[in-house]
Amino acid sequence: MAKRKIYLGPIDSGLNGPLIVEGLAVDAFTAGELLVQTASGLATSSIAATVFNSECLVASEISESEGGTIATAHTIGDTAEAIAVRSGEFVNVAVAASQNITSKGTALSSNGNGTLKIAVTDGTEQVLFYSDEIVNTGGAVALVTVRKA
Repeated sequence: MAKRKIYLGPIDSGLNGPLIVEGLAVDAFTAGELLVQTASGLATSSIAATVFNSECLVASEISESEGGTIATAHTIGDTAEAIAVRSGEFVNVAVAASQNITSKGTALSSNGNGTLKIAVTDGTEQVLFYSDEIVNTGGAVALVTVRKA
């Protein structure tokens, strides 16, 4: 089934939707990629998994009402939105190619290029998300449903 949204919601009804961060796209990125805030706007995250205390910003899709889809890339200078994902919220996030997620709850960390990878869980990498589906990304980046750690 093709995914159409990035933000999927909280696990309880006490939260009222996503926290949104808006900024100019500093580089080109697609929905579901990890982003960072810079002085110029929003950029693809190059933060390594071994860097702790990084913010979890995920690029939102360009809505169909704005002429976009989940696959429409943000280009440099676009006004873009990122979701500041909170603990327990579910989102679709870009996972790197060649990741074989064999069970729900698999820990995921930054791959240093805007995507996630299966985390090393010995305390040397910051776990950002846990997989909520079983998937093998094969030879391409894929959107995977996850929940924030």
